[in-house]
Amino acid sequence: MIADEKTPSSKKEKRDIILQAAWGLIRHYGYNKTTIDDIAKRAGVGKGTVYIYFRSKTEIMLALTDLTNQRIQEALEQITSGSDPPEERLRRCLLYRIMTLYDLVHQYPHSQDVIAAMLPEIVERLNRYVYRHGQLLGQIIEQGRELGKFKSDDPQEAGQLLANLFEFLTPPYYRFSSRAALEKFANQVVDVLLTGVLI
Repeated sequence: MIADEKTPSSKKEKRDIILQAAWGLIRHYGYNKTTIDDIAKRAGVGKGTVYIYFRSKTEIMLALTDLTNQRIQEALEQITSGSDPPEERLRRCLLYRIMTLYDLVHQYPHSQDVIAAMLPEIVERLNRYVYRHGQLLGQIIEQGRELGKFKSDDPQEAGQLLANLFEFLTPPYYRFSSRAALEKFANQVVDVLLTGVLI
């Protein structure tokens, strides 16, 4: 028995071990074929221990969704707070999310299965990150307006529209034959959008 199992640090560590095990199995075997039993065995814990941290496989998938999107969000916040010209930061902020998700999906053989199994709870969770993406884009547009480079009556509304528009370029990528094709199209879209907001 681990003496400090109930301490916050060890709880987080065990939770992280379970999530790592779950992600390894899901990306290899797919969401539907992965069971709580499988996750427990891979994590080296009892099935009951998994249920202490997560009530269901859906809850595990939500936690994995959060981990991925929190990392993306942190990167977007860094881009937003950078010193590059606003038009460059806007482009980078728009492209970063879709290209990172593209790389993630194509890095693992069963990512498409995970996307196909997307539950309403996961879609709702993703919408929160898209909303935050829109807020960051709105900040950049507002800064560009203050510098006299952008024209926008409502920067936050414009940011939300851009975030939602670019979300259509995220998985499952049925319309794009390659990463280069997606990146080229996304840059072309940004060029058109910038034409509309640049003074």
